[in-house]
This record gives sequence, structure tokens and C-alpha cells, in this order.
Amino acid sequence: MVPPTTAIADVLQLRGLTGWLSPPLRPMYRSQGVLGTARTVRLASGPGDDGLFPLHRLLDEDLDGRVLVLAGGHVSAGAVWGEILTRAALASGAFGVLVEGGVRDVDAFRDLDLPVWALYEATASAGEELHVASVGEPVDIAGVRVTDGMAVVMDWNGVIALPTTDVLGDALAYADAEEDVVIALRDGSTLEEAYRFKAEMIAKLRSTPITSV
Repeated sequence: MVPPTTAIADVLQLRGLTGWLSPPLRPMYRSQGVLGTARTVRLASGPGDDGLFPLHRLLDEDLDGRVLVLAGGHVSAGAVWGEILTRAALASGAFGVLVEGGVRDVDAFRDLDLPVWALYEATASAGEELHVASVGEPVDIAGVRVTDGMAVVMDWNGVIALPTTDVLGDALAYADAEEDVVIALRDGSTLEEAYRFKAEMIAKLRSTPITSV
């Protein structure tokens, strides 16, 4: 079971860690909980020697369980991702796509059921304004370092690149405590009475040593 990204983010905060990529990334098509591993691509300004063709070649590789992470596309106002690449990614087994830049054909993401988060929608393509600078190297989005193979969680509420998967167990317990609060409120408890479930979990997590990353 994949914990909610909201619970993971709260646990990361309590651990003094980060990793959430939303914001700045916005949902173009949301999904239920998905846990995959990052396949990183760094984009840069200009046509370069080979344009975006390295990305096309990557999409023909085995991407089973991978979340494509495209960083650097914001240097162009155009779209770097759309229906054609979505279909190729699905055919190769990708679980989702994160684009630090523009996308288009958003209706296709829903029809094809591939979760995509990006900075903005665009009508025109990026054309020769972008090229692939590297594949498989670390990238940074909004100050969060994402390395190739890093665990990534996507759901209805957000997207997180996990600095450590050790937080997942705590995040599940945290989510259970929040559900206990909701149940207590539904049963007529005051907020003060109900919130003790979450307060006790927060205190427990704060007393636990921070996991090294």
C-alpha cells in the first residue's frame, strides 16, 4: 500500500527532510497512489547536437515501473510532452511523467490513464528551443535533487521524490492516525478530543531519530 503524499510530506517535514515537487509541479492528470522509480532527463536551451531525439530513444527502452523526470524544460515556453510521447511511454511500461516545463494534449493523459505533472500547458511545441543534455544524471527541480532510480510517489494530492523509503512505514501510521481523527469527528468528538490521535503520532515521530540519507 502506498501512503498518501500528504502524509509522506508531513513525515518528511518532521524528519527535517524535503522531497515534495508540488508545487511547483501541477497535476495535468492525477492518479491513485503510484510508487515508481525515477528515470531522469535534463533538458537545456537550444537545439544541441541531437535535439530531443535522445528522449525518443529512451522511450523505446524498457521503462517498466519508471517515472520519467524531465528537468529544465521551463527555459522554453513550448510543450516538451504530449500525446505521442505519452503513448510511447505507456508502451514501454512507464508509471508516470514529471515535466519541469510545458505539456500539451492534456485530454490524452486522461484517456490513456497516465499521470502527468508539469509546470504549465502550452499550445506550440518547444521545437528547437530545447535539447536533451543528459539522461540518467541527477537533476534538480525547485531545489529538490532527484537521482536516477530514486523512489517517486504520485497520487491525487501531489508528487514526492523520496530521499529515503524508510519514511513510508511512518507515513502509513501517520495516515492511519489522521483517519482516526476523521472517524472521531464523525462520531461526534470535539476537535480537541479527536486531534489527540494525530498529536500522539507527531510526538512519537519527533522522538524517533532522523533517518540518515
